[in-house]
Amino acid sequence: MKDYGHEYADIIFYTPNELEKLGGLWPLRTGHNVGKPNYSVGPRVIECFSFHFVLSGAVTLATAGETVTLTKDSMFCLYPDVKHSYWVNDYDSESPLRLHWLAFTGPQAELLVRRLGLTEQQPYLRNKLTAELSQLLKSCMNVMGNWQKDGDLQLQMMLYRVFELLARPMEAVSEEKDWLDACLQHMATHYAEGITVEDIARFTGMHRSHFSSKFKHRMGMSPREYLIKLRMDRAGEMLQNRTLSVTEISLSLGYTDLYTFSRAFGTYHGMSPSSYRNRLLSANKMLNE
Repeated sequence: MKDYGHEYADIIFYTPNELEKLGGLWPLRTGHNVGKPNYSVGPRVIECFSFHFVLSGAVTLATAGETVTLTKDSMFCLYPDVKHSYWVNDYDSESPLRLHWLAFTGPQAELLVRRLGLTEQQPYLRNKLTAELSQLLKSCMNVMGNWQKDGDLQLQMMLYRVFELLARPMEAVSEEKDWLDACLQHMATHYAEGITVEDIARFTGMHRSHFSSKFKHRMGMSPREYLIKLRMDRAGEMLQNRTLSVTEISLSLGYTDLYTFSRAFGTYHGMSPSSYRNRLLSANKMLNE
């Protein structure tokens, strides 16, 4: 990825051919990025439609009098000649803002966008980025960046497929089922894999704020606090194993680097991982004497 100051990004610019321009829809550019803490775009306008998908983190969008914060698996649409701004919200080094975008135009573009229920006043959808759609966006980017014979035909099919997947209705959420046991089991199974509160909320089918409120009411702590508890309790167990370095333990628990793990551990246990290990070893030595 190239460093653009406020982000790291791969951007592909595409020039449609005459065949594509005879159709109803064609792409113009695509890309994906990782936003830095100061990530901010706009205010500005663009000349086409552009779908932006939130891969991780949270982004705040302001456009046409609407300001909304969107999290993982949400998407928003930028409209031609409509002023907009968007920026990173509550930057988290463990889960930075990552976006994938696809800009397009054509005589059918506006009709297709409106069929999804998107408007200038409410240009976003939540919980729409499925694994299938994510893979399709990657395939579009690959074809646009590595043009081959008949690539234009592939792109035509892919673009309409994007709209078809976005148009699928979301699964209804049953508030009556006992979601907490399934949620706790999911967290206990995957806490060491770097899952976030957004991931867990999506698993339950609830909006993040609603999920966090219900979880705290039932458990007496927030989902984030519970995740930290699972990781820190396991870290304490793993530090008893002298064959594992602190770095290896941090990576095993889903942390991206030693510093982030050590800071979290110190906040939870009141001492560094090394001090905690030394205290355990000293206690075990006294018991064995």
